[in-house]
Amino acid sequence: MKKTILKQLGLTKLIALFLLISVIVSCESDDDIPNLGNLEIQVTLASGLSDISLTDIDVAITQTIDNSTLTMNTDANGLAIFSDISVGTYTVVISHSTDDYTLSGTANNIVVARQETVAATVEVNAVNQDGGLVIKEIYTSGSGYVTLFKDSFIEIFNNSAETLYADGMYIANLFGDSGTTGSVSVYSVLTDENYVYTDVMSQIPGTGTDYPVAAGKSIVIALNAINYKEASANPDGELDNTDATLEHYSIDWLEAQGRTGNSFFEFDNPAVPNMTNTYIFEGTNFFRLSTPGSIVLVSGDATFDTSAIVDYTKPGSTTTSKLMKISIENVVDGVDILDNSGAADYKRMPSVIDGGFTYLTADGAISYTGLSNRRKIDEVATARFGRTILLDTNNSTVDFEAIAFPDKYGYNN
Repeated sequence: MKKTILKQLGLTKLIALFLLISVIVSCESDDDIPNLGNLEIQVTLASGLSDISLTDIDVAITQTIDNSTLTMNTDANGLAIFSDISVGTYTVVISHSTDDYTLSGTANNIVVARQETVAATVEVNAVNQDGGLVIKEIYTSGSGYVTLFKDSFIEIFNNSAETLYADGMYIANLFGDSGTTGSVSVYSVLTDENYVYTDVMSQIPGTGTDYPVAAGKSIVIALNAINYKEASANPDGELDNTDATLEHYSIDWLEAQGRTGNSFFEFDNPAVPNMTNTYIFEGTNFFRLSTPGSIVLVSGDATFDTSAIVDYTKPGSTTTSKLMKISIENVVDGVDILDNSGAADYKRMPSVIDGGFTYLTADGAISYTGLSNRRKIDEVATARFGRTILLDTNNSTVDFEAIAFPDKYGYNN
């Protein structure tokens, strides 16, 4: 009997040892499996597009953690396969230009898991290459604790081959959280993506030919047309905005409506014409641009009245903001600038206007840095046509870059 028990104990030990070895081998086997996956991107044309080849389209994928980027071209069927890439969350950007059109599309938050193949379809829109007025630069970060954000400006560039007129066009600052902690997407509340929503908007004055913009030239609309270099301890780090084409000034306009203006943030330079104030919501007492600011350039053919005002109440808040809605059909150009590289869920304009978004720093540290968002030069088109042509794929992820200091009029031929 005693021997039988001993035999049983020995058998039990052998089984336990066998199980332990199996677990160890299994763990070692798991460790040997690479932490990689595959991503298949199928490019398709947006509704209404035809006779456009999807062969050899440029596809770029960016890992949202380390911002590493891989690129490749599609095959004859519009398919791009990224094999054995690091697991993680990716942003896909498609940009492809020909002499006649530019294709552009974006997909966000695509998760690639270990040893799995993920398939995603990205729809692209086409933009013709005729050119027009585009937003060349948006500067709202501020240069320091003295100037604050008073030196902000927007620059509009003529990307065509002929003189265009900016008279009557609107500049609108789009309302909404930008991707900081606690942000809520504006479109989760105001769900109609046929519109963008502004809290402050102004209009370029003129009767039709007062504000010409020659080919390859630009105009600058400053918050304040002031020389901030004067009396500054760091003049090289400040702007002289007295060369602005126009400036914002809303104190008189606000007071005419029984509201109080803010002379701390707004100054009137009599040598520089003022923009025409169109809308300033009750949440501010001066014309200001958001930091970061998502901006749209709106056709002068658009009209606005009180019927276009909508209420916005952020979930969990008791404060209601009254915003002016703008039909996307009236938007000539738009640039979606968000807080950081991972803020795609908080876009303030639909992809038909801006297929992606841009930012100043990946981590969102932007206030008083002097950083600015500038549109890039289209080197191929510039060389082909012998004049400065800026990238315009309707995707600011592709078209824009962050620069260390503003570059007013920097591209003017």
